[in-house]
Amino acid sequence: MSQCSVCGHERNDSDIKCPECGHFYSKIAEIIAEQEAQEEMQTFRGRCKRIFNAEDSKLALLTELKLMREGLTKKGLFALFVIFVFVFALVASVL
Repeated sequence: MSQCSVCGHERNDSDIKCPECGHFYSKIAEIIAEQEAQEEMQTFRGRCKRIFNAEDSKLALLTELKLMREGLTKKGLFALFVIFVFVFALVASVL
């Protein structure tokens, strides 16, 4: 048996949360932090942070675009192509 790092309550190794103070034990906290970091990597906000924090923003942007393109299916790529062509045709017809 070990103790809770916050309140010192005796705990079993199978416990994931302290019954006294409600503090999650480090193994669970590490797993939660790792999952949050992985989710942050996949979000638009996380991608933007990586681009803005990079030394070479242009290279970081190109890398992120490549990763996003690799994640798309052929249908997705075709849909994006059609959208861009449609928008270009609209802009060209107005000018």
